[in-house]
Amino acid sequence: MSTTMNCSVDAEIKRVTISLARRQLDAPQTIASREDVSVAWLVREAVDKLLRQGAEVLVANRAQYSKVRG
Repeated sequence: MSTTMNCSVDAEIKRVTISLARRQLDAPQTIASREDVSVAWLVREAVDKLLRQGAEVLVANRAQYSKVRG
């Protein structure tokens, strides 16, 4: 692989660090193991799905969650 190719790929990929509750990590680890994919791949796919559905879905779910926890 050439250095030029690495630079363009690296420019598109950013590493992020998040904190998850145990249950939020256990489930993706179980799914990733069962489907023979990485947790990172699974998370990227989930983010892509969220982006396709639109932020409205997430915001609507957050409003319902806030009411329950209120």
